[in-house]
Amino acid sequence: MSQDDLDQKILEILQKNGKLTNEEIGKLLGRSPSTIRDRIKRMEEDRTIIGYSAVVDEARVGIGADAYILADLPPEKEMNAMSGLLDIENVTEVIHTTGERRFMFRVMAENDSELLSLVDRKIRPLGFENLEIMRVLDHVIRNPGI
Repeated sequence: MSQDDLDQKILEILQKNGKLTNEEIGKLLGRSPSTIRDRIKRMEEDRTIIGYSAVVDEARVGIGADAYILADLPPEKEMNAMSGLLDIENVTEVIHTTGERRFMFRVMAENDSELLSLVDRKIRPLGFENLEIMRVLDHVIRNPGI
């Protein structure tokens, strides 16, 4: 379903601060809370909005190693490998890409030692090849918007 200008503005606001109430969003946009509620409900039902989440300080929850891993995967191993990645709670994102490597995924761990152990014990056995691990040094820009 396509969005109009009001839907787009609501989405922009929610992406910046998902804790705002319908009343607060309505005040920002000059609309009633019920209009905002109805628009949000419709976007949730049509899966334009697929969920809400919190931005977490990784260090405060024990994450000391954040990395992106580029990898190849033979097509015949794809289904089992994706299923296996779903079972690894440290894997937070998987992306099918173009370029030299077919997949990129984000892995978080307590420290570098745990990260490397995770790669060797759980990720490589799924069939991933030619792994390139890129350790995140710092988040320069972290913008939740589309």
